[in-house]
This record gives sequence, structure tokens and C-alpha cells, in this order.
Amino acid sequence: MEADRQLLQYARDQLDGWIYTARDRAYQELFAGDDAAVTAEERQLLDDIDAELVADGGNGLWGVDEYEIVLGHPKNHPLSVVCTRHPEIPVEWSRGGDSLTEPEREQFNDLLWDYSERVRKHLQTEVDEFVVNGGSIEE
Repeated sequence: MEADRQLLQYARDQLDGWIYTARDRAYQELFAGDDAAVTAEERQLLDDIDAELVADGGNGLWGVDEYEIVLGHPKNHPLSVVCTRHPEIPVEWSRGGDSLTEPEREQFNDLLWDYSERVRKHLQTEVDEFVVNGGSIEE
């Protein structure tokens, strides 16, 4: 059990670096390139919403997703990654006269959820490789 806790702590020590890389990969998959899930205008709208949420004293959309590594099932994933906070456009959010409709807000929130889950999956891959390598980082 002590070895499991030590492996968990070593993995948690690496988490911030893994998150940075996983966020970049997920962003590229969903928001960049010819196969992007949104148009350039929609991506700009998300950036504008993020900036307005931050300006209003909120947390914005980008970089607010949070992840933890927990002890998992020994057979499948001895260490499992969970997303503990997903970015979301709040119900009360409005852009003045140009506020989003509820279906648009829900569509964007679904996309932001998908983004966070992609980040989580990329993180799980990193953690699985870390476990296979016995808790050491391959450069």
C-alpha cells in the first residue's frame, strides 16, 4: 500500500506538466485546423466570452478545468485521472444585446465538456505510461 501511495504522489508531482501538454493536444484536436469542431468565428466568440467572464471577475473558460489523479482499479488503471472541474458558460452569462441563446450556450458547453474529457484521456495515457515505466519519466 505504501508503494501505491508513493507512486500516486510521484504521478501527482508530474500532473501540472502533463496538463499543459494534454490541454494543447485537446485544443488542437477540437479548435484548430481544417477538422476543427468550430468555425473561426465561433472560436473567436469563445475567446471573447472567456475574456468577458474574466473581466467580470470570473474564472473564464480556458485553463479553469481541473484534474486529479486518484488510486484506481489495480487491474485496469492503478492510477486514474478524473476531471474535477469542467469549463462552462454560466446560465446568467450575457453579452449584452448579443447574448447567446440557450441552445447555443448548451452546444458550447457540450464542446467544452468534450475538450475537458479529451484532456483527461490524454492525461490518462500519460499516467498509464508512467505506471508501466515504474514511476519514472521518459524524456
